[in-house]
Amino acid sequence: MRMKCPNFSNEAIVSDDPELAAAISSALARRDTYLPVIDGPRLTRPDHASEVIRRIATISNAGAKSTLLAGLSVAARESLIAKLPDNHVKVIGLDDVAALSVDPKRVERDRLVWGRDRIGLGLLTALYTGQLIEFTDKVSPRDAVSSKSGHLVICEAHEPLSEVVAANYAYALNAGLHIFDETDEVESKALLEAFYSIDAPGVNAAAERARISTRMRELVGPVDLPANGSLTFIVRRLPISIAFPELPGTHLFTYPDLGLAIVNGFAAEQPGTRGTNIAVLVNPQKVAAPEIEAAAKLLPERKIFVRGYEGGGANVRAVSEMVDLFPYDLLLFATHCGDASGYRWTYEYRDSEGIDRTLVVDVAIGVGHTDDEDLLRVMQYNRFHSLDGIDWNDPVAKADLYVGSAIRDWSERVRDEDFNPVHTEPLDRVLGSAVLAMADNNYLPMPRALACEGSPIIFNNACVSWHELAGRFMFTGARAYIGTLYSVSDIEAEAVAVAMLGKHFGKALPHALWSAQNGVYGKGSDRRPYVVSGVYVQRLRSTREDVPRRIISKLWNGLRYWRKRAAEVGQDKPDHKKDLDEIAKYYAREFPSFRDRWFTRPAKPGN
Repeated sequence: MRMKCPNFSNEAIVSDDPELAAAISSALARRDTYLPVIDGPRLTRPDHASEVIRRIATISNAGAKSTLLAGLSVAARESLIAKLPDNHVKVIGLDDVAALSVDPKRVERDRLVWGRDRIGLGLLTALYTGQLIEFTDKVSPRDAVSSKSGHLVICEAHEPLSEVVAANYAYALNAGLHIFDETDEVESKALLEAFYSIDAPGVNAAAERARISTRMRELVGPVDLPANGSLTFIVRRLPISIAFPELPGTHLFTYPDLGLAIVNGFAAEQPGTRGTNIAVLVNPQKVAAPEIEAAAKLLPERKIFVRGYEGGGANVRAVSEMVDLFPYDLLLFATHCGDASGYRWTYEYRDSEGIDRTLVVDVAIGVGHTDDEDLLRVMQYNRFHSLDGIDWNDPVAKADLYVGSAIRDWSERVRDEDFNPVHTEPLDRVLGSAVLAMADNNYLPMPRALACEGSPIIFNNACVSWHELAGRFMFTGARAYIGTLYSVSDIEAEAVAVAMLGKHFGKALPHALWSAQNGVYGKGSDRRPYVVSGVYVQRLRSTREDVPRRIISKLWNGLRYWRKRAAEVGQDKPDHKKDLDEIAKYYAREFPSFRDRWFTRPAKPGN
């Protein structure tokens, strides 16, 4: 049975106070309707302006008629008010909650009194019993909330606000909720790293998969799975669905931007919305990639417009520009993926607090060509290794480390060409760099946006392609991401892709992937390399649309917008202006090329 996508509430909540967000949710949430809860913009980030813009876009995407700001800092609140329409914003405190209730009976009933932990369980309990919730210092019950629809949400206790979002997501789907203790960070990284070595010489792959799955089921703890049901895992980083092969499941990440990711997914399945009508296939011919040829046949049969980047055309520059700027709905990669070699750079400097610092950074790069033969475009991935001799990735050792302004000051200084490392050494592997092999060089996906400010589905049919890139693409706005945990053969890659795009097209993505893997590997098999991220109900589907006209409109609007942006930048910001000019140049090339291909009428005979 197909699970119905919920409608959106008329309200959206932006909050950094999980208890206040839960209290407001208990007053406003309705059955079969999703009430968006979004965390506030992180204004200490270098891209703080984008943090605000992304939240405004999400509120618009949800179609909210009013936005409730609750428990935000003054700066965060003012940054949102400055961008939202007049008379759209309400600043809400705890005393305002009862007056918000959509059901007077909720106010009349006794409030559900809950502890300050497992607040997601408390909120979902209150929603199903029709009560407002309030929090005290009592001990919270730990029993799961039962599903009413056959769907169960399994959430890691990592961020209290993510539990509030999880409860609203579960309520909108009439689902249950199980919360398990946060996974130790060191063990979590070790389990992820184990997937990288699963195909190494001397490793018993089947035994290692069984060990990982058993341990992840232990982490989740005893859970009553709904018979013939489905699952959403809301986790910090672990692909726990592989430990539950008996049911289809998907993943969402607790941090960052869980609320944004859910809105992106639900928005794509609202009544009257477009389907996945535009697909891009990327085949640098680094692997056999028979699935690309199969997709090129299957997708047009579904009335889906297909653009291909193949061989030398699938170079770093062309693909990186396309990923950011071309208006696609579905993107399929078929190539090698994995962590790249790189360098370990050691920096020594005095920070703005007057403290002498030694920062060690692991660096991987991706290189693409530009219009200037003497100039290359370099994309750089940085992974902090240590600060002042303390391992950055050891949470125990790091607990007593005073960071202060060290990282912010380093980030500002590296923009200065005169700030160089005092020592460099080569590395065979930069952990987490996750590059994709293109025809010319490695593509290091660090997109500014996706699909011309869209929210596409990404199917990365490459080996070891889920780990780092699922989070990276979801953070940038993908509504769903499918990747692999370890190596897959060409035959497997083709079989899974063909099943997804053929027999199981139109099903909920997690169910389609589960069915495809059942067919390829056998039902219940522990070899399930593919993992999906995104809300459960979204699908691959096509709708009637004049696709060439949509694309040409997007390209034209992109050209006008980025030319205007570039013209508005002062000469005092040459690097920023250059970046905007490069985007405008892309549209200046693509617009006439696409127009001539699809809209230029052939000359009449004799002319």
